[in-house]
Amino acid sequence: MSETAIGPVVCGYDGSQDSRRAVAWAAAWARDHDAPLEVISADRAVGRVVAFDETARTNVEGAMREQLTGLTSDVPTSYRVIADSPVGALVEAGRDASAIIVGSRGLTAREDFAMGSTSAGVVEHATCPVIVITPRTPESPAVGPVVLAADGSAASDAAVAFAFAEAERRSTTLRAVHSVEVPRLPGASLFDLDQLAESVLAEDEKEVLDALAPHEARHPDVTVELILVVGEPSVTISDEAAGASLLVTGSRGHGGFAGLLLGSVSRRLLQTAPCAVAVIRPTD
Repeated sequence: MSETAIGPVVCGYDGSQDSRRAVAWAAAWARDHDAPLEVISADRAVGRVVAFDETARTNVEGAMREQLTGLTSDVPTSYRVIADSPVGALVEAGRDASAIIVGSRGLTAREDFAMGSTSAGVVEHATCPVIVITPRTPESPAVGPVVLAADGSAASDAAVAFAFAEAERRSTTLRAVHSVEVPRLPGASLFDLDQLAESVLAEDEKEVLDALAPHEARHPDVTVELILVVGEPSVTISDEAAGASLLVTGSRGHGGFAGLLLGSVSRRLLQTAPCAVAVIRPTD
């Protein structure tokens, strides 16, 4: 999905506190992007009932509106009950959406389980940007920089475009973080590993800068801060995202083949990030 998409913002709601936080974020996102908000509650059994009983539909959607009106009153909002699995309903609605926003856990997820099945399924299969409200995401969007997990790959170009557009819209800095994990080779000393890390980062720096360059030209008012760091990527990138307004990552990078829907780093960031995470699929 291009950065100029103007479709509705879709948000999943199941009555859990996590999904209420997602609705609050979705309402703010829709307002800031001048888009309508569509709140979806999906359940096969309930959906079948309301499909044949208009009174039941009115009651269920009315209850959703009553529960959420304090969060959505300042943005045009529609409420839908769909006879489908939550993943199927959200992915289908996302075909015409500018973004899908979901909480990382729902009613069926344990408190210690960082990634629920619905959020994981939506991230895996949605074709539009998906913003996941992680357990550590602040209640209200922060005003810090937009952080980009930058790897210089062609597959992440859509994520780079999205990050630049968001940084420009928020009038904030874009912090591009490139992390390299150096394997601990048998017999290698710490000095050898440090030298290897420096060599890899030096090679990668040009590749990352080349990937950022065309987007910098299109967004000259965005200040770019490039951070090169050695360590496990999901940990180091999460550390650099402390205080960020948003963390943007591609769904897969250098390590992902064309059929891979979500790379390992992106998956781990959804569990470790201290802020909302936007996962952007390649446009090809």
